[in-house]
Amino acid sequence: MVEPDASAGLDRLFGDGTAVAAARVFAEVFAAGAKPVQSFKEVRAKVAALGGLAQRPRFLTTTAMAEPAYAAGLEIVLRWEHAYLAARIPVDSQGLHVVLLREGSRVQQSADPYAAALAALRTSGRD
Repeated sequence: MVEPDASAGLDRLFGDGTAVAAARVFAEVFAAGAKPVQSFKEVRAKVAALGGLAQRPRFLTTTAMAEPAYAAGLEIVLRWEHAYLAARIPVDSQGLHVVLLREGSRVQQSADPYAAALAALRTSGRD
């Protein structure tokens, strides 16, 4: 069950639609100068920050997966994948990572990465 504060935070983050939320998180995670490979923890942290969610330190992967920011982060990354912006990859014992794809690199280097990400996400046919 999602905690009431977490539910309200996710409602705020996704309030303008999934594409808007995904574009906001993309622009934060892959800001100018960001490495093309990011830990999924970074995605979760940005989702939590933008949604105003408290993130508790988690040592076991399965307990981290129970956090609302984890599922929201996966939903956002799936949207990125659908628009060919970035894709998930498991990295041995280091967990899940997200790799910037060619379209994502073009968006990252644009004059307005948020607007470019939003356009790509909206034309991907999901929003």
